[in-house]
Amino acid sequence: MKHKLLALALLGAAGFGVAAALPAPADIAAPRPAADDVLEESMESMNGALKTLLKGGITAETKDKSLEAVVRMQTAIVAAKSGKPHDLNAEELVGYRKMMADLLATTCKLEVAILDGKFEDATKLAKDELTRFKKEGHDKYQKEEEH
Repeated sequence: MKHKLLALALLGAAGFGVAAALPAPADIAAPRPAADDVLEESMESMNGALKTLLKGGITAETKDKSLEAVVRMQTAIVAAKSGKPHDLNAEELVGYRKMMADLLATTCKLEVAILDGKFEDATKLAKDELTRFKKEGHDKYQKEEEH
């Protein structure tokens, strides 16, 4: 009897191990963050990346850190451009998406400048263009109480 219980317990434990190793059923959707949360997190990530780029400028010494910040910003832009800042009408949403696409293109120019070792150009792009996008985007698409 004692051996039967032990065998049963081991069999049950093995079954749980196999079940844990199996992938989740495809028809069960994983919970997704709310669109507002994704947009807010993306904007915070972009802001943090911009601060990294502006802190002390972009130099040969900060090249790797700057490239990481650019990739972080690009990833956040892609996530944010499919979001909606608030109740935009169709025309405003097109303007928002175009601005985000232009911002993404600017970060690609910034990345190439860093990779080419054109650190003064890269710093100027970050200071002038990225901060301009931030100001214009916030002025145009951020609610008054968020300013």
